[in-house]
Amino acid sequence: MTEKYFYTEPYARDFEAEIVAFDPTGLAIALDKTLFFAVGGGQPGDLGLLTIEGEDYTVEDVYAADGTIWHKLDRALPAEFKGKGALGKLDWERRYAHMRHHTALHVLNGVAYNDFGALVSGAQVYADRARIDFTMDDLAPQRIERLERECNEAIAKALRVIPREVTLAEAAEMPELVRTVNAMPPQTAKIRTIEIEGLDRQFCGGTHLANISEIGRLKIAGTRSKGKMNKRIEIVLE
Repeated sequence: MTEKYFYTEPYARDFEAEIVAFDPTGLAIALDKTLFFAVGGGQPGDLGLLTIEGEDYTVEDVYAADGTIWHKLDRALPAEFKGKGALGKLDWERRYAHMRHHTALHVLNGVAYNDFGALVSGAQVYADRARIDFTMDDLAPQRIERLERECNEAIAKALRVIPREVTLAEAAEMPELVRTVNAMPPQTAKIRTIEIEGLDRQFCGGTHLANISEIGRLKIAGTRSKGKMNKRIEIVLE
């Protein structure tokens, strides 16, 4: 089980850890703790560098399996490096862009849910944009203008983003925190929730800003109908 340092220190850019496991190819390693977010929930995995025994290795992919986070490197490590120390350094500009866009989707989700009862049917975060699909039957220009205006009004209030953990039993009593169609909270001992004070609260395992004022101005860049009750909204940040 990898300690998810990116949850406790989301603004940290480098860290020290110990190599605890190798995959059979030697190209992917597990650490006792990591700042590298593993791909999931529509958010890409982090990239960066691991310095091991004085050599820099590029982290090309990060993924999770059975509670362990694996870091795929640009070349294999010798097996005798197990137990050695590693210094990790994030591609911070890319990670911070993901945090801004991911948090922006929470703002848009909160407004769409509060105003129209819309649930999420899909989402994807990129470094330069993001998109989210809602169970909505209408994306008329007036509705798009309202969503964009209310999102930016919320951002101007500089609301805090508050992460919490709840137990599986507590999560079962909070069905309103499931905002994705046909989704259930992860069946783990502790489940992470993200709250934007007074606007939104839901289960989410991504990385987020501490305050939505860091988002900047949100602009709805495009819309598309994916079906009668499935509408896509694409956003960029200014």
